[in-house]
Amino acid sequence: MDWDKLFCEKRERESKTKRYPYRNCFDMDYDRIVYSSSLRRLQDKAQVFPLQENDFTRTRLTHSLEVSAIGRSIGANVGSKLKEKGIFDEEKERKLSSLMLVTGLVHDLGNPPFGHYGEDVIKKWIKEHKNEIRPDNEFGGTISDFERFDGNAQTIRILTRLQFLNDKYGMNFCYGTLATLMKYPWDSTKCSHNKDKFGYFYSEKELCKNIVKETGIIKRHPATYLLEAADDIAYLFADLEDALKKRYLPWKKVWGIFKTALQNNDYFNDKMSSMERINPDIELSQMELDLISIQNFKIYMQGYFIQVVCEEFIENYNSIMNGEYEGGSLLKCHKIVEFEKLIRKECVKYAYNNNEVLSLELVCEEVLTSLLDKFVFAVLDDENYKNTKHSNGKLYALISENFKHIQYYDENGKYNSDMKLSRYQRLQIVIDFISGMTDSYALNLHNMLCGKR
Repeated sequence: MDWDKLFCEKRERESKTKRYPYRNCFDMDYDRIVYSSSLRRLQDKAQVFPLQENDFTRTRLTHSLEVSAIGRSIGANVGSKLKEKGIFDEEKERKLSSLMLVTGLVHDLGNPPFGHYGEDVIKKWIKEHKNEIRPDNEFGGTISDFERFDGNAQTIRILTRLQFLNDKYGMNFCYGTLATLMKYPWDSTKCSHNKDKFGYFYSEKELCKNIVKETGIIKRHPATYLLEAADDIAYLFADLEDALKKRYLPWKKVWGIFKTALQNNDYFNDKMSSMERINPDIELSQMELDLISIQNFKIYMQGYFIQVVCEEFIENYNSIMNGEYEGGSLLKCHKIVEFEKLIRKECVKYAYNNNEVLSLELVCEEVLTSLLDKFVFAVLDDENYKNTKHSNGKLYALISENFKHIQYYDENGKYNSDMKLSRYQRLQIVIDFISGMTDSYALNLHNMLCGKR
């Protein structure tokens, strides 16, 4: 792969935005999305713990800001190393940092309400009802888009279609950004029992095939490895910290486990005194002392993980660029893989399997299942879904116009409101609508439709 193509500035629609020498195409993408409603909605989507009024745990938005910051650091580090090797010039070095900044910010746009469990609920519901709702193939759509619903693929759909401005091209991001977000260069129909991951929905197939061609990605965009690493580094340590803030994590016990695991690590031993340094002149509660300790631990260990990830990328640079890298995640390298597993184990124990989180998942299942029951069968009622005198027509009318509007563009990009929508398109409207909801909106709509105050 070649970076001149990987940093592809082409857009689906030629941009009319004025170019300035101090702003590259990825900076332009960042400026576009930072003002968007799609990004703002993330402030009302749970990261791990249910959203609360005291608001001290992370939301999907604060998580995305942290991934963006870590991604920028990783991009700057790798860019600097590639510049030293003569592979990058100053422009490419800056582009990689800007690319990581924007992709880190938007990587979770497509996640449904109530965290990742929302994805599972949607997939489960579709699989249980697919014989009743199977879309026709009149427009090339398949049920696989929905029974394998994926937040990453929905992110591509939001950026290229649903974040509506004045045409069917969404935010019209440049191909280099979209290629990085497209974790796998194939659509949902190419999945199998052995390969259940994909990069985009069948409905975005033609666009994404063009992106793959224009950027020249083989297995995946090299920056995708960096983005995934930034995501993992951000949430692993943050989820531990949030579990402590919720008073579920016994930090003294867990800290002892971590110290034992890293006792032979030179970097860790060198930073030990700094990690445990707390001003003795300040009187603090044990909880405050624990929070300072875990924050010091997070800062130093995130720095170490970033360093190792960048080294792993450079050491395997040729295999990554040839599409031959077999490591999967950069965090699986031998220097940190065991400790990464240990942190993940503690997250599962004290955060992900916490009663509060499990309760949120039960609420998620009830709310999303109820909404799917109502809206899917309403829009698939061929005779009444547009008739507001019928209950199904009333439900269809509640769906945001944006999700309907985008379906009325034909293959030539012309808007035609008289176009007959296939079952696939109508089902897609519902999935777009429900997956785009915030936690509060989904819960309130569910309660309203069920007659609850």
